[in-house]
Amino acid sequence: MTEPYPWSLQEVESLVAAGKLSPERMLSAVATSVESLEPTIRAWSFLALDSARERAARLHDEAARSGPRSPLHGVPFGAKDIFDTAGIPTEWGSQTQRGRRPDRTSALVSRLESLGAVLAGKTHTTAFAYYDTGPTRNPCDLSRTPGGSSSGSAAAVASGMVPLAIGSQTQGSVLRPASFCGITGFKPSCGALPLDGVMPFAPTLDHAGIFAPTAADIQVAWRALGFETNASPATAVTVLDWPPQGRLEPSMADGFRLSVQALIEAGMRLDWSPRPAFFDAVPAALYTVMAFEAAREHGGLYREYGQRIGKKLAGLLDAGLGIAEGQYQAACRTLLGAKDKFSEWGDRHPVTATPAALGPAPAGLASSGDPRCNAPFTALGAPAISIPMPTRTLPLGLQLAAPHGHDSLLISTAMECERLLAIPAAPSG
Repeated sequence: MTEPYPWSLQEVESLVAAGKLSPERMLSAVATSVESLEPTIRAWSFLALDSARERAARLHDEAARSGPRSPLHGVPFGAKDIFDTAGIPTEWGSQTQRGRRPDRTSALVSRLESLGAVLAGKTHTTAFAYYDTGPTRNPCDLSRTPGGSSSGSAAAVASGMVPLAIGSQTQGSVLRPASFCGITGFKPSCGALPLDGVMPFAPTLDHAGIFAPTAADIQVAWRALGFETNASPATAVTVLDWPPQGRLEPSMADGFRLSVQALIEAGMRLDWSPRPAFFDAVPAALYTVMAFEAAREHGGLYREYGQRIGKKLAGLLDAGLGIAEGQYQAACRTLLGAKDKFSEWGDRHPVTATPAALGPAPAGLASSGDPRCNAPFTALGAPAISIPMPTRTLPLGLQLAAPHGHDSLLISTAMECERLLAIPAAPSG
């Protein structure tokens, strides 16, 4: 099998600055990996390698003249197919949107390109970024789902086709695929990354997010995007009984317990706390807000296409159209109150540790998995990250979360957990 993309984001910055790695060489590695791996993994809805080669050549000349633009200069990346890209198909994972080619590029893709990153293509999403699955397979086990809805972005990074990809999350669409695919997924604080030019689903809950092999790579991307990354790791992490609804599968319960024990033995302080009561009202309120807002965003398409937009999405929109304004407003108030309580709780518990999914990736491609481990933190607008836990079987994710605005603290704590758990870094070139 072709070797995966060989350079971590940590390595790229110094190698490009020293003239030891060119954007063309990085893109060539992507093209080789894609040629070998894409026929079985099917991470990409559209590949833009020809235009990417032209851009890489220009960026090479620019770096030779004036140095790299940022730590991401020349880095190839994938963008979930709900992020608009001018002249390149953005079809929302739906047959109903075939042929849709936006005139403008979304703000986050534009921002990455302004930093010198190179768009390699668009990655598959579940239909309208909900539960109706696409063709992508999990690189760790091709018989299993990669998770959703950012299926292709997670699979493209996990397989080593690209070192960076962007996705979105309304419930668990970044963190769950990261957990299933054995990589790092980061959902920043609500509003930190722009959503201009991204298909809206439920605007109150929608977030953009980032996939990379490790938390250290996430930190590189976060710094390149202009965010502060100097926070020290949390001195203690709080372990919660999780999730508010449902039950962990035995493999996740055991894997999480062993990872927590490994962190303690490595010297990290972990404290246990009962789950605060305000969490328990969040799932129902989230569903009401999501269904109501999604129906207002996509109800017209539902009336036009019916179940052709996806059977699971059609069911949600049908339910959402029946939710009264008063019910919606009450759910919004519940979430606002929970946000305030989580912020107060976070003053004493700056970083929280929980499992990132109920278990490993489910078998088959009919389901993208259950987001209930991630959705409460999404509803709270809190930054959350999933990093791989040590496992000898299928990947499992350790989820860390922090109050809104404490993204740098969260990333540095994730990096410390990564170090203590001795999670292998990305392959070195």
